[in-house]
Amino acid sequence: MTAPQLAPTGLRQGLSSLRSSVLVAALRVFLVYMAALLLQLTIFVEVRVVGVAPELPALVAVLAGLLAGARGGSLIAFGAGLMWDVYLPTPLGLAAVTFALVAYGLGSLTEDLFHDTRIQTGLLAFVGTAASVAAYAVLGEVVGQRGLVDDALLRIVLVSSALNAVLSLAVAPAMRWAVWGGRSRRPSVDPPRITARNRR
Repeated sequence: MTAPQLAPTGLRQGLSSLRSSVLVAALRVFLVYMAALLLQLTIFVEVRVVGVAPELPALVAVLAGLLAGARGGSLIAFGAGLMWDVYLPTPLGLAAVTFALVAYGLGSLTEDLFHDTRIQTGLLAFVGTAASVAAYAVLGEVVGQRGLVDDALLRIVLVSSALNAVLSLAVAPAMRWAVWGGRSRRPSVDPPRITARNRR
């Protein structure tokens, strides 16, 4: 086998391995999200704090933005929001767009600052949930869904965000496993830089 034949073979193997790893990661994310959605639709229908439940779908979307980065996280968040939209009385796609925007914004802002500590993750889960719930209500009003912005909105934002910050202690490790596949940090996706040394 000659050198020109080796390159395409290696490229095909690399692409096949990449596709396989992406599919496995997508399956892991799907399993974690379905578990969160099941908890949201069963346990947290009854278990509430001052009449407010946590927002597990929003928490998964926020953590996706932190762990998968702006682009990958926004794709995961959009899918999570779309599945959550099925159970909501608001127009289909409202939660999907909201989650994607928040995940993209959070992923962009924290790309070089996120260190995945419990305190930082909890704080960002609070901020991200607050942004998601508030943006969902405002966008809902914009598209004609009246009654989302009312006197109870501030209480709902604060309580659901605080609950999500606490629950992030359990959900973040699951999302870390789903997105990173057991790695201790976000995998680097940047291509290797070409320097004068490795040109030779």
